[in-house]
Amino acid sequence: MILLLTNSRDVTTDILLPYLTPRAEVFRFNIDLWRDYHWRIGTDGYELSDPTGRTCREEQVGAVYERKVMFDPPDIDVPAKGSEDSWLRAEVLAIWSGIKDLAMGAGKLALIHPSATGSWYKMRQMRLARKYFPVLPWEMIHGVPPQLGPSVVCKANTGAPMGSGFCFNVNRVDPQRIDTNFPWFLQVAGEAEYEVTVAYIAGRVFASRMRRSGLKSNDSRQATVNGEAQWEPCELAADENERVCALMRETGLSFSRLDFLRTDKGLTFLELNPNGQFAWMDIKNERGMLTVIVDEIMRVHDLHLPSPPQRS
Repeated sequence: MILLLTNSRDVTTDILLPYLTPRAEVFRFNIDLWRDYHWRIGTDGYELSDPTGRTCREEQVGAVYERKVMFDPPDIDVPAKGSEDSWLRAEVLAIWSGIKDLAMGAGKLALIHPSATGSWYKMRQMRLARKYFPVLPWEMIHGVPPQLGPSVVCKANTGAPMGSGFCFNVNRVDPQRIDTNFPWFLQVAGEAEYEVTVAYIAGRVFASRMRRSGLKSNDSRQATVNGEAQWEPCELAADENERVCALMRETGLSFSRLDFLRTDKGLTFLELNPNGQFAWMDIKNERGMLTVIVDEIMRVHDLHLPSPPQRS
């Protein structure tokens, strides 16, 4: 059995399941619907049950695959002294994290797992990426003036909401008008014909590109959501493919979505997301990307199948 940790609104999970369920039994735990699930967890194992009455016992689980942690609504206002809702979410998330931790210890985490070399936040990503790709100059500042020149964009280190449901998107800014009482992540604005996104899946590389000219938004995520961006499959040069793989081997991660700019000099690294969305790159599996994802989950699953009973 595969324990799939996700949420009820994750489209990537919905696209992936038809390719996964013919090969193994899947128990889907939607964290946003946690009130509809029952569980008992103890020293000797755990048992989960879903709203239909299906059960998942720890000894049945061959692989645990995590998609996205997202409650409904995704974020809530929390008073200074806390609230019952925020406490409940923290407790449920601790259960989720504990099950992942058990799977990590048993070697059952598939594709999405912590790296033995630590967490890969943006500043460390970009330092490592310099070994393999050009990286646009960047700085994170507070209380000091910016030093990158006149053409910069500001980014966010996290996806945390800013209030009223708004998230921080990539934007061009005038560095002379920045209020340095706030923490800023700034980068030289890159000029390129294409933005390239790459899904790295256990040694395999799948790439898509988007023409940047004419976009109203500086943030490709926003342009993709509003339908402004048009992505198409593309191939990396052989040396680019190898450099992506070498970078990922050094991170110790089995999966990531990586973003680049494509100029006449090649690829310029932007960032990597260790659990980025991927199904939109090959919704109909015409490139075989979903099959590769499923194969890797099944590889972990099959390593932990219960042994058949011995005949006397």
